[in-house]
Amino acid sequence: MSPARSASDPQLFAPLHVVVVEGPIGKVHIESDGLVITRVSFENLRGSRAKQPKLLGTAAKQMDQYFAGKRKRFDLPLQRLGTRFQRLVWDAIDDIPYGKTRTYQAIGEKIGGLALARTVGHACGSNPLPILLPCHRVIASDGLLTGYVGGLWRKRWMLQHEGALPKDLFTADR
Repeated sequence: MSPARSASDPQLFAPLHVVVVEGPIGKVHIESDGLVITRVSFENLRGSRAKQPKLLGTAAKQMDQYFAGKRKRFDLPLQRLGTRFQRLVWDAIDDIPYGKTRTYQAIGEKIGGLALARTVGHACGSNPLPILLPCHRVIASDGLLTGYVGGLWRKRWMLQHEGALPKDLFTADR
């Protein structure tokens, strides 16, 4: 007898569905197996775009609300596949409020001082759910914006959009 499947377990061989949300930071591809959001990407994801599960419609609506400044937190079931350490980092990142930032070092200290800033950075870079798990809110100790899977211009845009960074007067959008 096999154990019951939880929302955090991958559904092997399940068809994946993708919805694409157009926003001010380009196309955001959201993938789901119908039960949980499995991945978010700024690159093209393969998956059916026909007869999408209700969950993807909800995810697209929430993403549109975020871009419009009407949503500060996502309320979606997420599949957080990663090492125990990565999941600890992602949980700490998920606790960063909208409009705030934390340093890689502060995240390491929050999870028990077990991590150096660099290892926290690697876990951020492995986040399969950017925006939904807001790794864009993690910055260097000196206040500089460092690596982001979608590019630093997207990280800057989201932090400015959330009010965590002042809007630059003389920078290009991309």
